Amino acid sequence: MNSHNHAPAAGTPYHRLARTMLHRWWLPLAATLVAVVGWLLLTLNAGFGLGVAASLAGVELGTGDLLFADPLWDNAAWLLMLALLLPAVLLAARLVQRRPVGTLSSVTGRLRRRWLLVCLGVAVAATLLLFGLITVFTAVSGSEAFESTSAAWVGWPAFLAAAAMLVLLVPLQAAAEEYVFRGWIPQVFGCYLRTPWVGITVGGLLFALSHGLGTPWGFADLVLFSLVLGVLVIRTGGLEAAIALHVVNNLFFFLFSATVVDGLSDTTTNAGDAPWALLAAEAIVLPLYAWVVLRLSRRFRIARTTPDPTRRLAEPAATTA
Repeated sequence: MNSHNHAPAAGTPYHRLARTMLHRWWLPLAATLVAVVGWLLLTLNAGFGLGVAASLAGVELGTGDLLFADPLWDNAAWLLMLALLLPAVLLAARLVQRRPVGTLSSVTGRLRRRWLLVCLGVAVAATLLLFGLITVFTAVSGSEAFESTSAAWVGWPAFLAAAAMLVLLVPLQAAAEEYVFRGWIPQVFGCYLRTPWVGITVGGLLFALSHGLGTPWGFADLVLFSLVLGVLVIRTGGLEAAIALHVVNNLFFFLFSATVVDGLSDTTTNAGDAPWALLAAEAIVLPLYAWVVLRLSRRFRIARTTPDPTRRLAEPAATTA
C-alpha cells in the first residue's frame, strides 16, 4: 500500500486531517471506541498502581467523589487519569486510522514547538490580565471570586510538594483535554463534514459537560473558552494556541489554590462552579488572546493547511537556477 495514502493531501485544513485515502465511514467510530476502551484500561492500571503506592505511603482511600482522602494524592490521581487521554487518542489514530499521530497536533504533522513557545508567552500575559480583571470585578461588586475554606498560608513544604505535582501533571492533563475536545472530536466530524463548526460546537459542549453542571456562569465560560480555542485551532492549523492557554490557565489557578490550607480540596476550584466574575473577565480576555495570536500567526507565517511537499522540494532548485 502506498505510504502517501496514510497522510492527508496538501491544502487539507486541520479538522479534515483524519480523512485520508484510507478513510472508511466506520473508521472514525471504531477509532473512537478503541480510544475510549484504551483510556479505561490505562486508567485502571494507573489506578491500581496509585492504590498500591498510596497504601505503602499510608494514604487512606477517599469517599464519594474523592479517590484519596489526601487532597494532594486525590488531585494527582484525577490529573493523571485525564492525562492518559493523550496516549489513548494517539494510539487510536495510529493503530486504527493508520495515520501519523502528528496529524492530531497540527497540519504540519507535528507539534510546532517554537510556535507553542510564542503562544505560551501570550497565554501568560492573558492569564495575568484575567486574574487582575477577576480581582477588580469582585472588588467592585463586593462579592468573592473563588471562596476558599481557609485563607491561611499552607507553608513552604506543603506548597512545594503540591507545586511539583502540579507542574508535572497539569500540562499533561490540559494538553490531553485539548487533543480530545479540540483535536479528536472536530477531526471525527471532519471525516464526514466539510464545515468545522459542528465538530467545534460538539467538542465545546462536551468539554463543558465534562466539568459537571455547576453554575450557569461556569458552564457558559467553559463553552466560550471552547469555542474561541476551537476557532484558533482551525485558523492556526494546530493545537498549540489552545494548549498554551489551557496549560497556563490551569496551572496558574491550581498553584493559586495550593497556596492556602485546604485549597486543593476546595470544590469551587472546578471551572464548572465558577462565579460570574470569571465569565465577565473571560469575555474580555479570550477575544483579546485570539486577536493577538492570529496577528502573530500571520507574522510568523503559521500554516493553516497541510503544506505541499513537492513545492518545498522545488524551492531550493529554483533558488540555485
